[in-house]
Amino acid sequence: MTTASSIKKLTLLAALTFGAWTSAQAMNVVNTIGLTGSSITGYSAGLSDPTGTEVNHTVSGAFTDTFTFSFTGGSTIDVWLNTVAESSKLATQQIVFTSATINGQALSIDPIQTSGSGKNMTQYGSAGLFEVPADGNLVLVINGYAGLMGSEGSPISASYSGGINVMPSAVPEPESYALLLAGLGAIGFIARRRAVR
Repeated sequence: MTTASSIKKLTLLAALTFGAWTSAQAMNVVNTIGLTGSSITGYSAGLSDPTGTEVNHTVSGAFTDTFTFSFTGGSTIDVWLNTVAESSKLATQQIVFTSATINGQALSIDPIQTSGSGKNMTQYGSAGLFEVPADGNLVLVINGYAGLMGSEGSPISASYSGGINVMPSAVPEPESYALLLAGLGAIGFIARRRAVR
């Protein structure tokens, strides 16, 4: 009985530990963001968490962030992501993008760049996708790692920024349709006159 009771306690402890570890890995950001602008100049928005500031991760670990932008009709889109971390503070500031897609189309992730030297070294990460056709609502999904790899559950303050530009596909105005119909009518009239001769 003692052995069975010990096994049950160990199993329960393992399940609780695993549950705490998985919930502490990282907090995923899910946000719906409004686009601002007009059909003439295009629409844009910056990325933010629901507080409306930036995309900030406060717990280290893997994350999947999802941003939805409501849009109707066809468009051409540009998307970009940026992150910066001081080399001396990678454990608390680093964001590494592992993949990112918008409506299933993959963003190109650039290799991490380093500038400066010694205590003044800084790391930069970026990703982007430019002039790509899209249709309807836009869903941006970003996978990555906040903090140093292997440091799941540690308190951190790692953030990244990004944005989207949306240029609606050109929709002909009623005047354009009228000109098109008039042109087709003129061509038909000329063709008929030639056929009669």
